[in-house]
Amino acid sequence: MSVLRTVADWLDERTASRSSREKWLEHPVVGGGAWASAIAASVATCFAVLALTGLVLMTAYAPSPQTAWASVHYIEFVQPAGWLVRGLHYWAAQSLFVLAAVHVVHGALSGSYRKPGEIGWWLTLLVLGMAVAEGITGGLLPWDQLGWWARVVEGNIAGLAPVVGGFIAQMIAGGPELGALGLTRAFTLHVMLLPPIVGLALWGRRLASAASSATPAVGRTSTPVARTFAPTFAFSVCISAAVVLALFALVGRAHGAPLEAPADPLSDYPARPEWFLLPMFQLRKFFHGALEFWGTSLVPGAAAGYLVMLPWIDREPRSARSRALFVFAPVVAIFVGAVVLSEVARAHDAHDTHYVKARAKADALATAVVQLAMNGVPPAGPLAMMRGDPEIHGRELFDKHCASCHVLGDLGDAEKATATKLDGWGTPPWIEAMIHDPDGPQFFGRGPYKEQMPSVDTRPAAKPPGEPWTPMIKTDVEKHAVALFLASLGDEPGDPPRALDAKTRAAGDKIVTERCTSCHLYKGQGDDEGSNVAPELAGYGSIAWTRTQVANPATVATYREKALDETMKKHMPRFDTDLSPADVDVVARWTRAHARATSFAGR
Repeated sequence: MSVLRTVADWLDERTASRSSREKWLEHPVVGGGAWASAIAASVATCFAVLALTGLVLMTAYAPSPQTAWASVHYIEFVQPAGWLVRGLHYWAAQSLFVLAAVHVVHGALSGSYRKPGEIGWWLTLLVLGMAVAEGITGGLLPWDQLGWWARVVEGNIAGLAPVVGGFIAQMIAGGPELGALGLTRAFTLHVMLLPPIVGLALWGRRLASAASSATPAVGRTSTPVARTFAPTFAFSVCISAAVVLALFALVGRAHGAPLEAPADPLSDYPARPEWFLLPMFQLRKFFHGALEFWGTSLVPGAAAGYLVMLPWIDREPRSARSRALFVFAPVVAIFVGAVVLSEVARAHDAHDTHYVKARAKADALATAVVQLAMNGVPPAGPLAMMRGDPEIHGRELFDKHCASCHVLGDLGDAEKATATKLDGWGTPPWIEAMIHDPDGPQFFGRGPYKEQMPSVDTRPAAKPPGEPWTPMIKTDVEKHAVALFLASLGDEPGDPPRALDAKTRAAGDKIVTERCTSCHLYKGQGDDEGSNVAPELAGYGSIAWTRTQVANPATVATYREKALDETMKKHMPRFDTDLSPADVDVVARWTRAHARATSFAGR
């Protein structure tokens, strides 16, 4: 202990550190309510957490379209405690915005903007504005769907500005489309320009508040109360500790920060801005065309201008009624209005079935991509990784090219579907139900093959009463044998073994050969009636059959030449002119695998 005291005395003799510390802790502090001190300490704490965690994150972040998402994924899911650091950064950013807004509201209602507190007030507004700017630039850095599409929407709105709109949009994007240069600019703003501005604004506000607190504000009759700095400092430390603990609680509950799928300009992502820009998003809906820029710029601009002008608007003493009209009402209208607009936007989305479905699809994709990236992201980037994964890319291709007509699992719209529902397609239950009721809405009842195939065991409605009719299949046993046999024709190596004994196989083969080939081809033979419509049954539902059907249904290997005839309304198009052979193979394999893995519901 004596050694430490000796060292302390030696330092104090040469630096006067002890006396400086005592002077700092014991100097008088005038004014400054407890709430104002608490909010200011909370804002400063969030900024300190952001600065510290931001420095740590910069050691692993790589700002380019090929590496940004991968580096954030590495931080969040691979790097030890990376999720904690990124989570603290994310939640501190959200909290900074909220607390800065609360600081503004408190200052407006308490009159801290009055002479001589104008500079402190303006710096408080600047901190709020910089918090928004930090949120906008930081939101792009993960280079995920949410951040990329939100910035595109904001850039498009900025582009509507007269004269300079095109220049502003190009400066934001860095070119004709938001890309590497736009990301670099956002990164530079986020880590090099905006943080010093926030730090200087917080420091300047503290100096301005200390200088102005010794003088009572205009209209305030109470005398400032003098206190010692040490208790005030201790109080601020307690508030800061509470804020840090709250941030850790938020991070623990969310286990880090969200990360969506990599930014994909070709996707149909349901674009929405971050939560703090939702009021402007909802405001857009009241304006259209060129007015969109003015509506989303003038209204928020007028609100910001009012807050900036408050020191002049409310510089003279007013009655309680007058102050409620000119200060309280506008301030409450600005911030409550923002909250209401946000909630209206959320409520609208919650009741928008199209958005809810698209949001669920985006969430499912994000989960799948995050899991896929655990095996490593190739140098070509996360989009190349997605394109090379049969599961993710197959789903994407089906959703884009097939789900407008078909339904499979959660893809497609059952009410708007014009083609076969593919849940269970190619399995015995699906085939058995289909040959019983081929014109059912889940089979061919909504497409070009309606009334082309008769039921194998149900008398046609058009058959006159009393006219002889013999069903093609007389018993359920025969029908089941046919379904099992046809399903087995599409089996591939590696498929689960099928419970099909030799006797059942032979019975199914005999019925198909003798009774179905009057319309169908089977191993290239049949179609005794010359319809040229019914498909080839050999290999039905196999990978090769499915691949051929996707590429070009008008071949003898599947639905034959008439499949693309103009008279076949709502017919399936050929995709080999739009998709590469590799993509045709991917979507064929994905469709077959998921159709067989999805239970047939019978409706």
